[in-house]
Amino acid sequence: MRFHPFLNLVSASAVPIVGVAMMALAGATMAQSPTAAPMSPAVAAIYNSSHTIKTNVPGVTGFPDLPPGFDAVNASPAQRAAYGLPPAPPATDPDSYKIWKKAMSHIGHARHYTGPLTVTKQWSLPMKAAGKPTTSPADGTTSAISLNWSGVASTTKATAWNTNNSFYLVLSEFNVPAAQEAFGFCDGAYDLEVSWNGIDGYSNGDVLQGGSYSQAFCSGGVTTTYYCAWVEWAPSYPILCQFVVNPGDDLIVETYATGPMQGYVTVYDLTLDIYADVSLVPTEPPYLVGNSAEYIVERPCCVGSNFYPLANYISDFWAGNTAYTNAGVLRTPGQTGPNTSLITMFADDGVTAISHPEQIGPPYQIWFSDEHCAYSGGCTP
Repeated sequence: MRFHPFLNLVSASAVPIVGVAMMALAGATMAQSPTAAPMSPAVAAIYNSSHTIKTNVPGVTGFPDLPPGFDAVNASPAQRAAYGLPPAPPATDPDSYKIWKKAMSHIGHARHYTGPLTVTKQWSLPMKAAGKPTTSPADGTTSAISLNWSGVASTTKATAWNTNNSFYLVLSEFNVPAAQEAFGFCDGAYDLEVSWNGIDGYSNGDVLQGGSYSQAFCSGGVTTTYYCAWVEWAPSYPILCQFVVNPGDDLIVETYATGPMQGYVTVYDLTLDIYADVSLVPTEPPYLVGNSAEYIVERPCCVGSNFYPLANYISDFWAGNTAYTNAGVLRTPGQTGPNTSLITMFADDGVTAISHPEQIGPPYQIWFSDEHCAYSGGCTP
């Protein structure tokens, strides 16, 4: 049986079922490795003291509006921190710097969303493995299988937040996927898809993240949809919808942290020219380790004890994706070796692949596609 919950007040998450299966994924090429100066303690202190705008969710706060004429591109890191604008990648990393500059060049005239957050009953959770990962004999890259994630995770061996190999910054640009049920199905149930980047969650119990939410509901031959920009820090908060977005909108998302208990997410919809920047403080452990940075298409939890059926999003292109450690080392989803994991999502049966990533073109790009029962056939919990 499939159930029909929607955006109600927050509820506890449930434990999903697991299964065993695997699927081979495409290989990737090695990226260049420019370095960035790590965030200074002084700038981190400004971020940590400037999020003074309260929201309707305790522990989640916003930043003041930009003053008229504020030049975000040429402002100093300290000046940007005072308004919650995300850190700049180094100019020596032209792909990610170009994405950041595009957002910062326009943000001065964008609408700054500081309205209420919609507290949902959906949870974007850490990865639930569906079997043991395997290693490519050709390049050493890891292939992982999951019941809720598809995408790429860059990993380090960090066991606690540190100033060396903990990830503190993840940047992505992608389009909001269009949501529908599998072709030929209209069964009166909700199908969901969330696209996000974040820190942690691949191998530990927390994840700081932000991105887009795409929902489809079909009944009597009529499909209704809902889309929003959102943030979350699991397990402290569920998905918190910010402002409404549209399928196809161009999003730039930057997720970053100044420490294990202080996270930030900026979601900027360039199509609608609206952005939101928030601070999140966890209400319970575990706290950030920074041992993984992810670029993920996910089906959230929970329908009873299962994940929602994955919305039929067809495919989605992520134009640029980068992450930096606290030591300033660049990691991209196109790098090979055991510290890069390519993740395929499986249905609840543990044997049917329903969403997978492919590295394409330069090492910064990802192509996501759904398949099998998510595309045509109707996956059921």
